[in-house]
Amino acid sequence: MLVITGRVTNTSPAPVRPLVIDAAGYGPSGDLVATGSDGIPWEIARGQSERFAIDIPLERTLIREYVVQVSRVRASVPFFSTRCSVDVALYRDYLRTLVDLRGHVFEGALTVRADGPGLPVVQVTAEATVLVFDPLLGGFKPLRLNLDLDLNRSTTVFVGSPHALLVSLRLVDLRLKSTWSD
Repeated sequence: MLVITGRVTNTSPAPVRPLVIDAAGYGPSGDLVATGSDGIPWEIARGQSERFAIDIPLERTLIREYVVQVSRVRASVPFFSTRCSVDVALYRDYLRTLVDLRGHVFEGALTVRADGPGLPVVQVTAEATVLVFDPLLGGFKPLRLNLDLDLNRSTTVFVGSPHALLVSLRLVDLRLKSTWSD
């Protein structure tokens, strides 16, 4: 959920009522991806301020910029309009849930891929736990590997034995783009 909050101040000489506050969210490619509204149904006296909050649910498409417009009900022209951008870092925790991490072991080579088309992520760090057959022990022992992966690319590493099984794979960290256009 992206929550847009703000304050509306009546700078006109007369009281105003009711007000509608609309927000339009635009994705990384500039397409309209979400909208939301709030309202102030009571009178706002001259110089008085009122807070608003607009909740916009997020899907897989993130909001890069949003436009907020304040207007009277059924008015053809808004009182005020502003465009704001969303800092990529705001999405850090949410992006962790959008990155798809997959891996497999074949003939002793572990291949891991991190996918997230269109996400403002440069690189992820993944932790893989692999059971590797140790002939000296006559059994399997766990091997934990940390891998730095470029997003939407695969990385392959040899795990030391052609007899190995991938047990778990988890996202440890991610490195974000510094801006949306990187």
